[in-house]
Formats: sequence, C-alpha cells, structure tokens
Amino acid sequence: MVWVVRQFVTHQILEIGGERVRFPIRVEVEYQKEGMHLSHESIRKKILYNKAFLLKRYLGLKEKDLDLIVEKRVQEALREELSVQEGQY
Repeated sequence: MVWVVRQFVTHQILEIGGERVRFPIRVEVEYQKEGMHLSHESIRKKILYNKAFLLKRYLGLKEKDLDLIVEKRVQEALREELSVQEGQY
C-alpha cells in the first residue's frame, strides 16, 4: 500500500458582466494505492484559489455560487487526473 500525493493546477473561466475572467485553481490530492487499485474512499483534497479577490472585485458574484463552480471544476479535473494515473499502471 502506497500513499500518493499529487499537485496540479486547473483553470476556471467565468463570464461576469460582459467580462471574461480566467483564474487558476491549485489542487493537492492525496490517495491510497495498493498495486494497481486506487482507493476512492481514501481521496483527500485541498483547493487553493484567490477567493477573497474574486469576491471583492466582482461584487455581483456570490460566495456560494463561486464555491459550487470551483468544486465542479475541481471534480472534473480530478476525474481526468486520476484516470490518467490509473492508466499508467
């Protein structure tokens, strides 16, 4: 059994008031792997992005909506990242 820690950056694009905003999201994911089997129950993640700036700069943007958008993008990126990892073994 091995614990794997991966870090990657993904980006999200928002259309806000006629402006297109692209911002980076840094993701650190940790999971347990035994042989070729990845334990999906062991997945832990940390998400970092400049939330305070986005909320301050774009007053019409709600924190709850931003959290949902970022979480959806991170889940998509994790699926892509983990499928690549499973394919390597």
